[in-house]
Amino acid sequence: MQHLTIHEAMPGHYVQLEYANDVQPKSRRLLRVVFGNGPYIEGWGVYAQQLMTDEGYLNNDRGLRLTLLKQLLRVIANTILDIRLQTMGMTEQQALDLMINDTYQEKEEATAKVQRAQLSSCQLAMYFAGWKGWLQDREQHKQRKGAAFSLREFHEQALKESGVPLPTLDRLLQ
Repeated sequence: MQHLTIHEAMPGHYVQLEYANDVQPKSRRLLRVVFGNGPYIEGWGVYAQQLMTDEGYLNNDRGLRLTLLKQLLRVIANTILDIRLQTMGMTEQQALDLMINDTYQEKEEATAKVQRAQLSSCQLAMYFAGWKGWLQDREQHKQRKGAAFSLREFHEQALKESGVPLPTLDRLLQ
C-alpha cells in the first residue's frame, strides 16, 4: 500500500498532475495534456518509488526496500512481456509462466496483465523506459551542476516541464 500511494499520489502522479495544471500558457498546457509523453508520466511513478526508498522513507524500512525490488522486477518483466508478446510471438502460456514463476505475480494479476498487453501494445514498457530515463536525466543534471546540484530543484524544474519526452527534458534543464 505504501508503494501504491507513493506511485499514484505522493510524490507520484498526483503531484505530477498538480505541476501539469500550472503549465503556462494554457495552449502549452493543453498540448502537454493531449500529447503527454508516456515514459515521462509512468516513469515518474516508478522513479518516485525508488526515490522515496533511497531517501530513507519509513526509516529505511527493509520491507519497503524489498517491496521496491519486487516492484522493479515486475517493471522489467512487464517490459519483456510487452516486447515479446508484440514482436516475438510469445504465447499466453509463456507470458503467464514469466509472470507467475519468474516474477512471483499472482495468477489473476498475471492474466489481467496479458490481456492488458494484448490490448495496449507498448504501454507496459513505458514504466521501464521512463524510470530509466528519469534516473539518467537526474544523473546528467547532477553532473552538469556539480556541487550546486539540488535534488529538490531538479524535481521542481523537471515537473514544471510536464509530459515531455525524457531526452527533451534533459535539454530543457540545461
